[in-house]
Amino acid sequence: MKGSKGIWQLYCVVLFLALSFGLSTPWRWPSTPFTKNFVRIVNNLSNNQTFTSHCKSKDNDIGLHTLAPNEQYEWKFRVNMFSSTLYFCNFWYKDYHNVFDAFKAKYEFIYDCGGAHCVWKAKDDGIYLTQGQTMEDKKWYDWKKE
Repeated sequence: MKGSKGIWQLYCVVLFLALSFGLSTPWRWPSTPFTKNFVRIVNNLSNNQTFTSHCKSKDNDIGLHTLAPNEQYEWKFRVNMFSSTLYFCNFWYKDYHNVFDAFKAKYEFIYDCGGAHCVWKAKDDGIYLTQGQTMEDKKWYDWKKE
């Protein structure tokens, strides 16, 4: 009886350490149905250029937004139970455009965003994602000429 109590305590300590390590490591799944996620769209075009965006998912249409220089907007959401949430955006200004995934409930994608906040910026030479770990803007897409 005394030996089984010691083994039970050992199991409890090991479980506690495993849970503690698992919750503190950056390698855990970064987005769950309980995590609020945010996507922000920013107009960083020069020469007082406005641009228009239309973002949506299968179930949620964010709507058409025309942004003046340095304007931004943001929406929040939770991933679905199947972790298949996908938002895509159509950006355009003058005779340039692009359609791209603004959020995917995939580990690699969320890691590139830096977690629950994806910040997309329209710039003169393309569309950038702000890397969450370094806070640097990284070009992901070129503009396509119509």
